[in-house]
Amino acid sequence: MDNETIIALVAVMTSFLFLLALRLHVGLALLASGALGITLLLSMGGALSAISSQPFNVSASYTLTIIPLFILMGVLAVNARLADAGFDAANDLLRRVPGGAALASLTGSGFFAAVTGSSVATVATMARVSTDAIVRAGHGVRLAAGVVCAGGTLGVLIPPSIVLVLYAVVTGVSIGPMLLAGVGPGLLTIAAYAATIMILVVLKKRRDQAASDVSYPSTATRESEPQATVGVLKRLDLMGLLFLSVIFMVSIGTIYLGVATPTEAASFGAITALIVLLIRNRPPSWLRMVQRSLTEAVGLTAMTFLLMVGAGVFTFFLATSGVSAALVNAVVGADFPPYAVLLLCLLLLLPLGMFLDGLSMILIAGPLLHPILTGYGFEGIWVGILVVKVAEMALITPPVGMNAFVYSGAVPEAGLGTIFKGVWPFLLADVVVVAILIMVPEIVTFLPETSNA
Repeated sequence: MDNETIIALVAVMTSFLFLLALRLHVGLALLASGALGITLLLSMGGALSAISSQPFNVSASYTLTIIPLFILMGVLAVNARLADAGFDAANDLLRRVPGGAALASLTGSGFFAAVTGSSVATVATMARVSTDAIVRAGHGVRLAAGVVCAGGTLGVLIPPSIVLVLYAVVTGVSIGPMLLAGVGPGLLTIAAYAATIMILVVLKKRRDQAASDVSYPSTATRESEPQATVGVLKRLDLMGLLFLSVIFMVSIGTIYLGVATPTEAASFGAITALIVLLIRNRPPSWLRMVQRSLTEAVGLTAMTFLLMVGAGVFTFFLATSGVSAALVNAVVGADFPPYAVLLLCLLLLLPLGMFLDGLSMILIAGPLLHPILTGYGFEGIWVGILVVKVAEMALITPPVGMNAFVYSGAVPEAGLGTIFKGVWPFLLADVVVVAILIMVPEIVTFLPETSNA
């Protein structure tokens, strides 16, 4: 790269970080810093042309209609109280399991994250209620912090995931197989988090018993007491669980069976969720619930597309400057061992968690890392799952995991030291999950390979 390009790159990165420090929206920060770089390389006219054309170029695609449709489906499901049904069912059914309150909170965070597609929003929403429930069960703020911060990352892999859709869009991977590929890793992550919770609870029980030489406090005993199955079933919102399963099968099952394209499946899911909302609300409140759902969906969609537009201008600068091509050529031409390059690229994502949420990281890093890793012969969908997974890990990685700071703001009595101590076991569980996905790629590729999508 020549001196002019290097100066432009430094100016762009400096301005981007400065705008983030001013708490400007990430999408606007990307747009402004990208426009600055284009101006330095081309001219003011070139920058204005890019800014005026990129919003249309980025968003004017029939494929992208899947994003507002999936968002609308999720919002309708939440307003139909289906996420509450899943949370309550987990809370009742897991009472007999060590750490049942924490496991139920993990389930609730997973449902909310899958709907919003935002880890930060999930942590901000679930922090207070989950912490209160877990502390009442006698497990402490440290475990609550770990559960909420880690649980917020579940939505990126569990379809319908907006993050997986965006990764597929910006890298050219097929959306249907990408969504299906997230099922196995998502279930594996849930299992790893659940195992971590139970291990931590059992270890705490043993420490308490050793310290006091008496039986475990009554709060934990109450969690373990058997309950009448009939009583539990009466409390469960069975219809809510049934509707939740139907929406999932309509939106994801049709993709797997090849009955519908991803966009068609998203529309079927949104229509099904609308019908469920109407069924589960009395007639006078129908209009109000639909209006609220549409308002929330429009807001989330606007936020997502603002990020895409900003990332589009930023990516245009990288392409114009030749930085993207130079980086890909330098790494591929260096003849490093393929798995060393894979690990290096994944590790590069962790510092981004200090400044950006998962959606923003994918929009920036996806177009850069994908061609590098596929250039080494790695399968594109498998690479995508690994990149998305590690991007969300960055949000709980010390010393500046964004989820931890959001949790600290929502639960002021929990200091950052306590929060990061609570997060560490779940971060280690994530490392194990990533290692398993690297060693057993079939966990990622099995559903896409066996589907008709």
